[in-house]
Amino acid sequence: MDSFTQFDGNLLIGIQHALNADWLTPIMKSITMLGEDGIFWILVCLVLLLFKRTRRLGVICSLSLLCTFIVCNLCLKPAVDRVRPWITFQLVNPMLPPPGDASFPSGHSANSMGPAWAMFLATMPVRMAGGRSYDKVRCLGWNGEGVSPHTMHKFGIAAVVLAVLIGISRLYLGMHYPSDVVCGLLIGMIVATVVYRIILRAEDKRGMMDNWLSKENKKEK
Repeated sequence: MDSFTQFDGNLLIGIQHALNADWLTPIMKSITMLGEDGIFWILVCLVLLLFKRTRRLGVICSLSLLCTFIVCNLCLKPAVDRVRPWITFQLVNPMLPPPGDASFPSGHSANSMGPAWAMFLATMPVRMAGGRSYDKVRCLGWNGEGVSPHTMHKFGIAAVVLAVLIGISRLYLGMHYPSDVVCGLLIGMIVATVVYRIILRAEDKRGMMDNWLSKENKKEK
């Protein structure tokens, strides 16, 4: 066993021992279920796509989720093929049935952070001479009709916090090494950032920037 795996495993054991509490276990199981098979985040994306005023945001989040899943679950997991921590460390307590796939990176963490970070980025206030403003945030909807980015940015922050909590729940339940979760969260952030930047460039190239500016954006800073 290499020194990094030893450190990673001991850290996970320490986290489990430090956080373990009977009242907390069902809460962590409920939180981790929100990342199960990406169903919760798929539903979030579908809701955003359903309404015209959030449709562009739905496209951004959906593409981020899809690309994160491809990178994490279809490419990195089988390539690295890391065994689950309880197989190597007997002191790790797995509180859920074995998932059946590789440990690295954490799919729950990556696939939760992907759409969450995309929502956070797409609603972030734009840096201007006088500071940051929501006035120039691109329309979150379709054909100039969009929900207030100020309001949606709050949901974006909440989504990122939830993604982090899902990652923590994977540690509490003994499903992943800490490095699996940290890298999963980072992969979600990186993929979402790349997807968002590509979308912005595509919009600018097609001269769509002015069409995306929402009338709603001017109502609330």
